[in-house]
Amino acid sequence: MLKKVLAVTMAAIMTVGLTACGGGSSASSAGNETAAAETKAEAGAKESTGNEASGGSHEPVTITMWWPGSGEGYEQLAKGLADLVHETYDWITIDYLVVPWGDYDSKMNVAFAGGTAPDIFGVGMNPLPNYVQTGNLLELENYLPEDWDGWEDIPQNVLDCGSFDGHFYGVMMCDVRPLIYRKDLFEKAGLAEAPKNKEELWDYAQRLTERDENGKVTLAGFQIGTTGYVDNTLYPIALMHGQDRLWDDDYNLLMLEPAMLETVEYAKRFVTEGLCDYSDATIGTSAFAAGNAAMSLNTSCNELGNMRETLGLEKVGVAVPPTEGGSNFLGGTIVSVNNKAENMEAVLMAYQVMTNTKGCELAGLCAGFCPPRKSSLPVYIAQDPDIYGVVAEILPAAKTYGPLNPYFADFRNLALLPWMEKIYYGKVDVKEGLESACRDYDEARKLRDENN
Repeated sequence: MLKKVLAVTMAAIMTVGLTACGGGSSASSAGNETAAAETKAEAGAKESTGNEASGGSHEPVTITMWWPGSGEGYEQLAKGLADLVHETYDWITIDYLVVPWGDYDSKMNVAFAGGTAPDIFGVGMNPLPNYVQTGNLLELENYLPEDWDGWEDIPQNVLDCGSFDGHFYGVMMCDVRPLIYRKDLFEKAGLAEAPKNKEELWDYAQRLTERDENGKVTLAGFQIGTTGYVDNTLYPIALMHGQDRLWDDDYNLLMLEPAMLETVEYAKRFVTEGLCDYSDATIGTSAFAAGNAAMSLNTSCNELGNMRETLGLEKVGVAVPPTEGGSNFLGGTIVSVNNKAENMEAVLMAYQVMTNTKGCELAGLCAGFCPPRKSSLPVYIAQDPDIYGVVAEILPAAKTYGPLNPYFADFRNLALLPWMEKIYYGKVDVKEGLESACRDYDEARKLRDENN
């Protein structure tokens, strides 16, 4: 079912649709060109396009949608998707709610427990397996038609991100992370282009790091996250050393592989040799986005729009990462369906509109996601070809840490974070710290299995 697709080819840059999400405008400017694909639930029914008279044969239906995030861009995205669905099927209304990430999973859990969960909702890639295990998600491969255009229009690595244990749970609006650097600081340091490998990255970081009169780092040459989501900065460095997985197919950690030991030694040197200061790797609070680092492989592509206001995009350079295959982390928000939704036929029709070419364009224009569909990329790229073209180029090569892991929270919070902090600040050596992380992960995993 999940067919392998070709890598993205760069189409001619299009300019239509660039204002679809600006200034509070509705998604109506995105056009009414979407054709709704036939679902198994409506097999044999005639396809409807735009506002083709569908209201006469359907009772009005209201569908609920929740989207995780905060800020104007996410509000515009949710409204744009709701408008797009209503323009396509005038008998379907979307009642939407944007919920901050910090509250989202707990609010969703309460809603599922109380039977009030939304019909369509976003799910983070890492918690997806836990949503599946509690029995809340619809297995979409049983409802989307075999000739659904998404099977061919969406790269296989993106389809895989929305899949767990052999089932497909949704289209992911993508977070792709290029190498981001400060062009003005490069010019000041006499650097003409982005680093091409880990050796150049190290050399550039030395030349770009700035310190005050007391030797304290005021500008990190290369951002290393020493606390928070430390995996976000560790993973691209692992890719530089030829390791593209943090666990195997059975969720056993690969942190003691030789390449991983080299990875952590390399990362630690940025701290011990004074090329960076304390840095929280949590998305949205990265040192680069705050203007405190000259290079980053951690900053989400969603942040590029914010940098237009804070740093000015004319100061920001974007390049293919200096990693094996030019890849970096791939994550995002997966658009999923409640398997207990009422009016399932209407829900599936709305879902296909939200995840079609126009819906994916809105995700890129409003909230800064890299659109998962090849057909949506020209409009996304046209915002700024030098920046968004590179992000689109990375998309089909981007990777995740391994198969979606139901023990991910234990890996990040109970094992990796505490021990990487100890490694970075010299309280344990690299091998001892990673051995301890693996031990704590195995113990947490065993306890979770026993409790389930």
